[in-house]
Amino acid sequence: MTLGFVRLDAPPLDPSRSEGRRLLEDELSKPRYAVEPSLWDRFREWLLGLFDTTGPGLPSWVFMFVLVVALAVLALVVGLLLRPEARTKRSGNDHAVLDERGVDATAYRNRAQSAVREGDWDTVVLDGYRAIVASGVERTVLDELPGRTAHEASLELSRAFPVEGDAIRASADRFDAVRYGHDPASEVDARSVLALDERLAKARPELTPTGARS
Repeated sequence: MTLGFVRLDAPPLDPSRSEGRRLLEDELSKPRYAVEPSLWDRFREWLLGLFDTTGPGLPSWVFMFVLVVALAVLALVVGLLLRPEARTKRSGNDHAVLDERGVDATAYRNRAQSAVREGDWDTVVLDGYRAIVASGVERTVLDELPGRTAHEASLELSRAFPVEGDAIRASADRFDAVRYGHDPASEVDARSVLALDERLAKARPELTPTGARS
Protein backbone atom coordinates (compact mmCIF):
# COMPACT_ATOMS: atom_id res chain seq x y z
CA MET A 1 0.00 0.00 0.00
CA THR A 2 1.37 3.41 -1.01
CA LEU A 3 0.96 6.36 1.26
CA GLY A 4 0.37 9.77 -0.38
CA PHE A 5 1.86 12.92 0.93
CA VAL A 6 0.13 16.32 0.72
CA ARG A 7 2.16 19.53 0.71
CA LEU A 8 1.25 21.70 3.63
CA ASP A 9 1.63 24.94 1.55
CA ALA A 10 -0.54 23.73 -1.36
CA PRO A 11 -4.02 25.20 -1.79
CA PRO A 12 -6.88 23.00 -0.60
CA LEU A 13 -8.36 20.63 -3.18
CA ASP A 14 -11.83 22.03 -2.49
CA PRO A 15 -11.33 25.74 -1.64
CA SER A 16 -14.04 27.76 -0.04
CA ARG A 17 -15.86 30.49 -1.98
CA SER A 18 -13.73 33.29 -0.51
CA GLU A 19 -10.55 31.37 -1.10
CA GLY A 20 -11.55 30.65 -4.71
CA ARG A 21 -12.26 34.30 -5.34
CA ARG A 22 -8.90 35.30 -3.92
CA LEU A 23 -7.13 32.76 -6.13
CA LEU A 24 -9.00 34.03 -9.20
CA GLU A 25 -8.12 37.65 -8.42
CA ASP A 26 -4.49 36.71 -7.96
CA GLU A 27 -4.49 34.92 -11.31
CA LEU A 28 -6.18 37.78 -13.21
CA SER A 29 -3.77 40.30 -11.73
CA LYS A 30 -0.86 38.70 -13.58
CA PRO A 31 0.62 40.78 -16.47
CA ARG A 32 -0.52 38.41 -19.19
CA TYR A 33 -4.15 39.35 -18.50
CA ALA A 34 -3.52 43.10 -18.68
CA VAL A 35 -5.58 44.97 -21.33
CA GLU A 36 -4.20 48.09 -23.03
CA PRO A 37 -6.49 51.13 -22.58
CA SER A 38 -8.24 52.35 -25.70
CA LEU A 39 -7.38 55.62 -27.44
CA TRP A 40 -10.55 57.20 -26.08
CA ASP A 41 -9.66 56.10 -22.52
CA ARG A 42 -6.22 57.64 -22.88
CA PHE A 43 -7.69 60.88 -24.22
CA ARG A 44 -10.21 61.03 -21.38
CA GLU A 45 -7.53 60.41 -18.77
CA TRP A 46 -5.34 63.09 -20.34
CA LEU A 47 -8.18 65.60 -20.38
CA LEU A 48 -9.13 64.81 -16.79
CA GLY A 49 -5.49 65.23 -15.86
CA LEU A 50 -5.57 68.77 -17.21
CA PHE A 51 -8.45 69.58 -14.92
CA ASP A 52 -6.73 67.99 -11.94
CA THR A 53 -3.86 70.48 -12.32
CA THR A 54 -6.14 73.51 -12.35
CA GLY A 55 -7.48 72.91 -8.90
CA PRO A 56 -10.40 71.11 -7.25
CA GLY A 57 -14.02 71.99 -7.42
CA LEU A 58 -14.41 72.62 -11.15
CA PRO A 59 -18.04 72.22 -12.27
CA SER A 60 -18.87 69.36 -14.65
CA TRP A 61 -20.07 71.73 -17.37
CA VAL A 62 -16.51 73.03 -17.80
CA PHE A 63 -15.36 69.57 -18.80
CA MET A 64 -18.25 69.19 -21.24
CA PHE A 65 -17.56 72.63 -22.75
CA VAL A 66 -13.90 71.85 -23.38
CA LEU A 67 -14.82 68.47 -24.83
CA VAL A 68 -17.34 70.02 -27.25
CA VAL A 69 -14.83 72.69 -28.33
CA ALA A 70 -12.14 70.05 -28.91
CA LEU A 71 -14.49 67.94 -31.02
CA ALA A 72 -15.58 71.00 -33.01
CA VAL A 73 -11.97 71.93 -33.77
CA LEU A 74 -11.24 68.36 -34.81
CA ALA A 75 -14.27 68.33 -37.13
CA LEU A 76 -13.19 71.67 -38.64
CA VAL A 77 -9.68 70.40 -39.36
CA VAL A 78 -11.01 67.21 -40.95
CA GLY A 79 -13.49 69.21 -43.03
CA LEU A 80 -10.78 71.53 -44.33
CA LEU A 81 -8.56 68.61 -45.27
CA LEU A 82 -11.41 66.93 -47.17
CA ARG A 83 -12.38 70.01 -49.19
CA PRO A 84 -11.90 69.61 -52.94
CA GLU A 85 -9.62 72.64 -53.08
CA ALA A 86 -7.37 71.17 -50.43
CA ARG A 87 -7.17 67.85 -52.20
CA THR A 88 -6.33 69.65 -55.44
CA LYS A 89 -3.51 71.57 -53.82
CA ARG A 90 -2.05 68.43 -52.29
CA SER A 91 -2.29 66.43 -55.49
CA GLY A 92 -0.94 68.88 -58.08
CA ASN A 93 0.00 72.39 -59.06
CA ASP A 94 -2.46 74.72 -57.33
CA HIS A 95 -1.47 77.58 -59.70
CA ALA A 96 -2.59 75.75 -62.85
CA VAL A 97 -4.82 77.98 -64.93
CA LEU A 98 -6.92 75.04 -66.18
CA ASP A 99 -7.54 73.13 -62.96
CA GLU A 100 -10.78 71.43 -64.02
CA ARG A 101 -10.95 68.41 -66.27
CA GLY A 102 -13.59 68.04 -68.95
CA VAL A 103 -14.36 71.76 -69.27
CA ASP A 104 -13.84 73.20 -72.76
CA ALA A 105 -13.56 76.78 -73.99
CA THR A 106 -17.27 77.01 -74.76
CA ALA A 107 -18.20 75.98 -71.22
CA TYR A 108 -15.83 78.58 -69.76
CA ARG A 109 -17.34 81.25 -72.03
CA ASN A 110 -20.86 80.30 -70.95
CA ARG A 111 -19.84 80.53 -67.29
CA ALA A 112 -18.26 83.91 -67.90
CA GLN A 113 -21.40 85.22 -69.61
CA SER A 114 -23.55 84.00 -66.72
CA ALA A 115 -21.24 85.84 -64.34
CA VAL A 116 -21.64 89.02 -66.43
CA ARG A 117 -25.40 88.91 -65.87
CA GLU A 118 -24.79 88.56 -62.13
CA GLY A 119 -22.18 91.30 -62.02
CA ASP A 120 -19.58 88.84 -60.70
CA TRP A 121 -16.54 90.43 -62.34
CA ASP A 122 -14.03 88.20 -60.56
CA THR A 123 -15.56 85.10 -62.13
CA VAL A 124 -15.73 86.79 -65.52
CA VAL A 125 -11.99 87.50 -65.43
CA LEU A 126 -11.12 83.99 -64.25
CA ASP A 127 -13.37 82.01 -66.59
CA GLY A 128 -12.81 84.45 -69.45
CA TYR A 129 -9.07 83.93 -69.32
CA ARG A 130 -9.55 80.17 -68.90
CA ALA A 131 -11.61 80.25 -72.10
CA ILE A 132 -8.69 81.93 -73.89
CA VAL A 133 -6.23 79.26 -72.71
CA ALA A 134 -8.63 76.37 -73.36
CA SER A 135 -9.28 77.71 -76.86
CA GLY A 136 -5.54 77.85 -77.47
CA VAL A 137 -5.27 74.18 -76.52
CA GLU A 138 -8.22 73.23 -78.73
CA ARG A 139 -6.69 75.09 -81.69
CA THR A 140 -3.33 73.37 -81.00
CA VAL A 141 -1.72 76.75 -80.46
CA LEU A 142 -0.87 75.46 -76.98
CA ASP A 143 0.19 71.97 -76.06
CA GLU A 144 -2.10 70.17 -73.63
CA LEU A 145 0.29 70.63 -70.73
CA PRO A 146 -1.10 69.91 -67.22
CA GLY A 147 -0.14 72.44 -64.59
CA ARG A 148 0.47 75.35 -66.98
CA THR A 149 0.16 78.66 -65.14
CA ALA A 150 -1.57 81.78 -66.44
CA HIS A 151 1.79 83.49 -66.94
CA GLU A 152 3.26 80.55 -68.86
CA ALA A 153 0.20 80.42 -71.10
CA SER A 154 0.44 84.15 -71.78
CA LEU A 155 4.06 83.84 -72.97
CA GLU A 156 3.16 81.11 -75.47
CA LEU A 157 0.00 82.83 -76.66
CA SER A 158 1.89 86.10 -77.11
CA ARG A 159 4.28 84.39 -79.52
CA ALA A 160 1.35 83.00 -81.52
CA PHE A 161 -0.58 86.31 -81.44
CA PRO A 162 2.14 89.00 -81.20
CA VAL A 163 -0.27 91.83 -82.01
CA GLU A 164 -2.28 90.95 -78.89
CA GLY A 165 0.77 90.22 -76.74
CA ASP A 166 0.31 93.16 -74.35
CA ALA A 167 -3.39 92.43 -73.87
CA ILE A 168 -2.74 88.73 -73.29
CA ARG A 169 -0.10 89.40 -70.64
CA ALA A 170 -2.30 92.00 -68.98
CA SER A 171 -5.17 89.52 -68.80
CA ALA A 172 -2.87 86.90 -67.26
CA ASP A 173 -1.75 89.44 -64.65
CA ARG A 174 -5.35 90.23 -63.77
CA PHE A 175 -6.12 86.50 -63.53
CA ASP A 176 -3.29 86.01 -61.03
CA ALA A 177 -4.19 89.15 -59.09
CA VAL A 178 -7.83 88.12 -58.73
CA ARG A 179 -7.24 84.46 -57.97
CA TYR A 180 -4.12 84.59 -55.80
CA GLY A 181 -3.81 88.23 -54.78
CA HIS A 182 -7.51 88.59 -53.83
CA ASP A 183 -7.61 91.84 -55.79
CA PRO A 184 -11.23 92.38 -56.88
CA ALA A 185 -11.78 92.77 -60.61
CA SER A 186 -13.63 95.69 -62.08
CA GLU A 187 -16.19 95.61 -64.86
CA VAL A 188 -13.57 97.16 -67.15
CA ASP A 189 -11.17 94.28 -66.35
CA ALA A 190 -13.85 91.69 -67.02
CA ARG A 191 -15.04 93.12 -70.33
CA SER A 192 -11.45 93.56 -71.47
CA VAL A 193 -10.80 89.84 -71.03
CA LEU A 194 -14.01 88.94 -72.88
CA ALA A 195 -13.14 91.26 -75.76
CA LEU A 196 -9.67 89.72 -75.98
CA ASP A 197 -11.18 86.26 -76.19
CA GLU A 198 -13.39 87.37 -79.09
CA ARG A 199 -10.48 88.91 -80.97
CA LEU A 200 -8.25 85.86 -80.52
CA ALA A 201 -11.05 83.56 -81.69
CA LYS A 202 -11.10 85.43 -84.99
CA ALA A 203 -7.33 85.87 -85.32
CA ARG A 204 -5.01 83.51 -87.13
CA PRO A 205 -1.99 82.45 -85.06
CA GLU A 206 1.48 82.95 -86.48
CA LEU A 207 3.61 79.87 -86.90
CA THR A 208 6.41 79.61 -84.37
CA PRO A 209 8.57 76.72 -83.22
CA THR A 210 6.30 76.29 -80.19
CA GLY A 211 3.01 76.95 -81.98
CA ALA A 212 0.98 75.10 -84.57
CA ARG A 213 -1.41 76.13 -87.32
CA SER A 214 -5.05 76.38 -86.26
